[in-house]
Amino acid sequence: MVISMEYYAVSVIASIIFAFMLKMPVIPKERPIRDSFETSVLFPTPIIALGLTAIDKILFVPDLVSCVLIGLISALFSKFSDKIFG
Repeated sequence: MVISMEYYAVSVIASIIFAFMLKMPVIPKERPIRDSFETSVLFPTPIIALGLTAIDKILFVPDLVSCVLIGLISALFSKFSDKIFG
């Protein structure tokens, strides 16, 4: 079972689009950025999408619909991670 790079690209692009729709900041507003744990569009949203796509590759047969859903889930998880983990 070979997954092509397009599935990874679709999930990352979908996660960024959904993060913008959820009005997440592009970069953290706190300065300096390296000491900030505030979530943003650029981090950790695409990284979570890549990880979930890899898990989807192992457990199921990935398709475009599942990659878009992974993008939505990763954007929601990034948006509410502060509330989830306190």
